[in-house]
Amino acid sequence: MKNETEEMLKARHALQELSASDPAVSSNMLRYVAAYRIMLTGRRRGEQRQHDPRISGGFVLTHGEEALCAAADRLNGTDSIYIAFDVDDGAAPPVAAGIFRREGEQMMVYGDCRLWSPADDGRSLLVPVGGKYVGYFAHRPGKPLKFVDAALPGDFSAGCRRANARMQRLLASDELRERNGGGYLNIVRNDGPGISVKVTRVAA
Repeated sequence: MKNETEEMLKARHALQELSASDPAVSSNMLRYVAAYRIMLTGRRRGEQRQHDPRISGGFVLTHGEEALCAAADRLNGTDSIYIAFDVDDGAAPPVAAGIFRREGEQMMVYGDCRLWSPADDGRSLLVPVGGKYVGYFAHRPGKPLKFVDAALPGDFSAGCRRANARMQRLLASDELRERNGGGYLNIVRNDGPGISVKVTRVAA
């Protein structure tokens, strides 16, 4: 948001914290984060492994927040997948997903990515859409996300439908329906020359 005043910023952060304090919202975010991890990496549980992308859920980012997240991910040194939810309807499906990653000396943001699943029910891919990119991102165990500069190994629409169907099955599974909140809300802020993160425990 351009020309956002300090009062507007505080009001937006207060709305984010209020929405995240709703157990239905925090549970919904955690379930989608878990489902994305399963679909992209094939792993259901376990510790974060070296070079694994950091997958997180949050509210739709402003341009300034996007830049701050990119700066934070540069410091972390890992690729990041961000699943964005509407702050006014956080218990609904996400409205977007994107990737933050370092390429050379630049931090790149792929802001509109779709999940795509192969016909053999293997690991899903993330496909940037609506931009100049032709290709897709694939998870490689023990390595950063790989951008494959080639056409998808199948029809785009059919793969997106398979991904959506698999997502719905995972969200309805006993394993993910038991994810009942208890996560954390991170608000990234620019404090002068540095970056700070306010971490708030949300309701379980």
